[in-house]
Amino acid sequence: MQYSYEITPRPAELGGGWRLRLLEDGEEVGGGVFPVAPADPRQGMAWWNAMAEAERGYWLGVAGSARPADAYDAFLQAEAHTDAEGEAYAWLDSRGA
Repeated sequence: MQYSYEITPRPAELGGGWRLRLLEDGEEVGGGVFPVAPADPRQGMAWWNAMAEAERGYWLGVAGSARPADAYDAFLQAEAHTDAEGEAYAWLDSRGA
């Protein structure tokens, strides 16, 4: 048996984030969605203020923007992707893949 996974972006009108497909011999056998929750401006500011300048620059670069709110959105997208990937790894590990 061949086990793999795919993580693809979800359309914004469906909540954005990511779709996980768990594959066995190329056929989908499970998965899930990992939407990005709407950004809370207060949490975003706390996140921004807690970072060093280099981290701020990194997230601004990821966002392709000079706006801290866009950097926070990029962070939330990355966090949702990490969650999807963690689910995929756990599934692969449970199959000894």
